[in-house]
Amino acid sequence: MKGSLHTDKLMAAAVARDGGLRTGRRLSHVFAMDVPSYPKALFVTDAAINIFPDLKTKPDIVQNAVDLLHALGIAMPKVAILSAVETVNPAIPSTLDAAALCKMADRG
Repeated sequence: MKGSLHTDKLMAAAVARDGGLRTGRRLSHVFAMDVPSYPKALFVTDAAINIFPDLKTKPDIVQNAVDLLHALGIAMPKVAILSAVETVNPAIPSTLDAAALCKMADRG
C-alpha cells in the first residue's frame, strides 16, 4: 500500500515516456492476494488506475493481467469478468462489455 503518497508521485517513473516500461497497451495494475480460505492466489486487476474503462480499454487490462500471470509461471490463468449481475442486462453497460470480452476471448 502506498499510504499518503499521491498516486501521481508514485506512478511518475512508471508512466514516463522515456522510462522503458510503457507498451502499446493501456497501463493497469494488479493486486495479488493470499486468501487463507482459498487454495490459490487471487489477482484483481485495475481496481484503481482505470476508474471507468471503456470497452476499448478492457482487453488491454485483461491482457496485462494475463501477461503478468504468465511471467509468474501460471500458464493458463482463469479470468473472470465481474459485474453487478450474472446475466447480460442492457440496462447495465458492464454486462454488455463482459459479454463482448467473452466473445473476444472465444475468438482468441
